Amino acid sequence: MKTVKKFTDAFSANVAKGLLENAGIKAAILGENTNVWAGVYNTDLLSIELVVSDEDYSESCKLLEAASSAE
Repeated sequence: MKTVKKFTDAFSANVAKGLLENAGIKAAILGENTNVWAGVYNTDLLSIELVVSDEDYSESCKLLEAASSAE
């Protein structure tokens, strides 16, 4: 598994996951429920990661880049 993108909020991570899954790429979100620790928000320690298989990494990067360019 490879991290294709990191997020600071679960909503954005889930939108990206849906985009990949609609293209037939299985994706998972790690750290979705971990966003506050000891009352301090730290994106380096508690980032939300979207991961895909090694085989799907390149295609996933292309899809997410195209989606962010279209915004």
